[in-house]
Amino acid sequence: MSPTRDDRKPDGQLVVTTKGADTKPETLGQTRTSRRFGDGPGALVDDLRNRIVENDADLEKRYWENQNIDTLVAERASFFDEAIREIWLAKIPEKSRKEMAIFAVGGYGRGELFPHSDIDLLIVARRPTRERNQITGFLHCLFDLNLEVGHSVRSLRECKREAQLDLTVATAMFERRMLVGSEDIARRLDKLMDSPRLWPAAAFFKAKRDEQDKRHAQYDNVEYGLEPNVKTSPGGLRDQQTAIWVMARKFGTTDPGDLEKLGMLTAQERQWLEDGRRFLWWVRFGLHLVAGRKEDHLQFEYQRALAQGLGFADTRARLGVERFMFHYYRHIIALREVNDILLQHFDETILRARERPKIVKINNRFQIHNNYIEATGRDVFQAQPSALLEIFVIMANRRDISGVRADTIRLIRDSLGIIDEEYRRDPANTALFMDLLKAPYTLVSQLTRMRRYGVLGRYLPEFGEVVGQMQHDLFHIYTVDAHTMMVIRNMRRLHYRSAEKNFPVAAHCVRNLPKIELLYVAGLYHDIGKGRGGDHSELGASYVEGFCERHGISKVDTELVRWLVRQHLMMSSTAQRKDIYDPDVIHEFASEVKSEMRLNYLYALTVADINATNPTLWNSWRATLLRTLYGETRKALRRGLESPLDRQTSIEACKDSAREKLERKGLDTSTLEAIWEVPGDDFFLRHTPRQVAWVTEQMLTHDEAGGPLVLMLNLKGQASSEGATELLLYIRDRPNLFAASVTALSHMDLSVHDANIHTASNGMCLNTYVVLEQTGEPLSRDSNRGETLCEQLKTWLEKPEKFSSVVKRRVPRRLRQLPRTSEVHLRNRRGTRHSELTIIAADRPGLLARLGRLFQELGLSVISARITTLGERVEDVFYIVDESGKPIRDRERIYLLENALRQKLDRQISGKD
Repeated sequence: MSPTRDDRKPDGQLVVTTKGADTKPETLGQTRTSRRFGDGPGALVDDLRNRIVENDADLEKRYWENQNIDTLVAERASFFDEAIREIWLAKIPEKSRKEMAIFAVGGYGRGELFPHSDIDLLIVARRPTRERNQITGFLHCLFDLNLEVGHSVRSLRECKREAQLDLTVATAMFERRMLVGSEDIARRLDKLMDSPRLWPAAAFFKAKRDEQDKRHAQYDNVEYGLEPNVKTSPGGLRDQQTAIWVMARKFGTTDPGDLEKLGMLTAQERQWLEDGRRFLWWVRFGLHLVAGRKEDHLQFEYQRALAQGLGFADTRARLGVERFMFHYYRHIIALREVNDILLQHFDETILRARERPKIVKINNRFQIHNNYIEATGRDVFQAQPSALLEIFVIMANRRDISGVRADTIRLIRDSLGIIDEEYRRDPANTALFMDLLKAPYTLVSQLTRMRRYGVLGRYLPEFGEVVGQMQHDLFHIYTVDAHTMMVIRNMRRLHYRSAEKNFPVAAHCVRNLPKIELLYVAGLYHDIGKGRGGDHSELGASYVEGFCERHGISKVDTELVRWLVRQHLMMSSTAQRKDIYDPDVIHEFASEVKSEMRLNYLYALTVADINATNPTLWNSWRATLLRTLYGETRKALRRGLESPLDRQTSIEACKDSAREKLERKGLDTSTLEAIWEVPGDDFFLRHTPRQVAWVTEQMLTHDEAGGPLVLMLNLKGQASSEGATELLLYIRDRPNLFAASVTALSHMDLSVHDANIHTASNGMCLNTYVVLEQTGEPLSRDSNRGETLCEQLKTWLEKPEKFSSVVKRRVPRRLRQLPRTSEVHLRNRRGTRHSELTIIAADRPGLLARLGRLFQELGLSVISARITTLGERVEDVFYIVDESGKPIRDRERIYLLENALRQKLDRQISGKD
């Protein structure tokens, strides 16, 4: 069993993995046991193990006592420095000590060691092969300590070669810190690594900046993710380290105070940098403790644990975890700004040091300096307060400006006090803000800059209230303010040519909006009421009315924007919760919308909002539902609300058209009327006459003795991103048919998004299931998968007892961390021959299959069902009977059934079932 060598992590540190070793993490303070490597000095190893446990326990205790985090991190690094030196003296013969040296690299090289951080070592030997046995014995002792040790063994020549070839290796070696060994080797390595020809400052800065840009792109350049990575997310520790690496390479220092002396940072910015670093260290240290392993992803469960452990108590206004994360985001946004300022300074002093600045005058207040806009004087904003908004309007109307110069950012920040109530009501300023919303370019970039620099929160105080506002639910992935920026970004993208393919209806709507800026205003305010108690839609409508009044928006347009904010969830809710194929539902929705123009605004807002909430919420079925609702509502509006379609008339019209097609094939009316008793009225509302005719023909020619009939329809959409697959099951009713059907679909890796169960008086059923692949797409029309699935489903339904097990699927992590108590209600309506069971629960893979099996265990049969998936939850209605085919009316049994279903569903989420 030997350690692998020279594996590398993407962040520039070196890592080793030990083949065959058990590396399962344990919580600090636990006694650790492990198998031994080789013939290590047992007494020393046992003693060090005990001392490590004692030291870690002491550091953990002191952490929760809120002792200085710098001291804790440094002490842990210092403790392992001494441990490594002890092993060195015990395992390396005196003669070999002159032939090699050991260096801490990466974070450990900086003297930073968190509870479960890797201990990264560089072993440099004159002749590594000659010292192999001594090095192996030394490493085996380290592995015996159950440490996560990353190591690389190299000669000086190999160090130079690897550093030249790989930036991550070079970065780790630049941060080396000698622990023990030959001083001569250390001097030689210093000379080699300090060579100006090895990653010159310009090349190093450019590579690190590109590296950061790629890393930020992985997070959509958003620093306000709800579950951020404290190390790699924008504004995180890696951003700070990037600036320090460049600073060390160019200026030979890692002290932020030196940057202040050089004029690159103000005293306030240096303080932000140091306070932010200290806060993130505080969070990361605790994160390792509560996770019991090396963990940088600040998941919801860890946020709650840290908030509680660090004393962030709940208040009337906010949960403790929200207060904790508010502090986190406040530091992150400051670190992001400091990082931007430093990289801009580095660009000018490193890449453009010998270039003559290119100055382009814009007006008396602003000019462009090497593609960055800057104020022409330090008193610009004091003399012309409107310039605080004008600068962003200028950038949104030009394509030759990359950003704001650092000195001007500082002037903006120092001038925020100018923005008061009088400033907000000044017609010159309100006109500038409306000009920004109408600008042709980079609107989202400018709003984002305004948010970062504090301008947007001052100009719109109600927006300032939601900066860093958490959204603790299953599907949002950004804070309220970051989500708002993403919504407006999506609105802008609907103008792109690619939107015509992916979102054709939304692209059509946007092109036909008379005033696009009204859509952006609705986007800014749609969630602005969150976190204040009450209905956030109503609160947002009230706030946006004040905005419209201040900005001179007409009463007609104000009413439109108010309505959009108040009803921004209506279209999505209607499409998913109601039967949008029912003319009565369409008429009700159209009566609220009132005009095609308002429909276009609402549809564009809905699509942008869903895709900014969480991209996984947008699937082909949801796209199809919204497109269908849009299309049917537009027809109703064009037809006139005074002339609504009648439900029964629509059903008869579909039947007449289908009958005409079938009679041409020789089928008589009486035969059709008999077979059409099976599907139920909804079938004729949801399908075209051509589909009805085809399904009817298949049913009539089907021989029941040959088993169930399984048909498949492709529900096509206007775009490639729309559509779904509908499976139709024509079969004689039998016990547990629903359970067998949904269990079979689960085994086939299909997710059910809609279902209609209908049993006719003759005992025949035509049950329909709208399904998607696990990818959120319909079954491919170009493969044989559909035909194969139909045959498999037929086999299942012929002998369901052979396939009774439910596929066990992993409950999503966020669902486990944010459990929602299931709601189960069973009631009996007067005059019905069945009971109505409503289940509202968190959605999860295989939920319907589990419900089907639970119904079977509880002796319930499903007569009809309505399956509705609302993003993170389901609201399903089942019409059921007991073993004798009667409604469940006994109160005690109703109570037991409701509790049994609720407990079973909730136990699955908690992992107890």
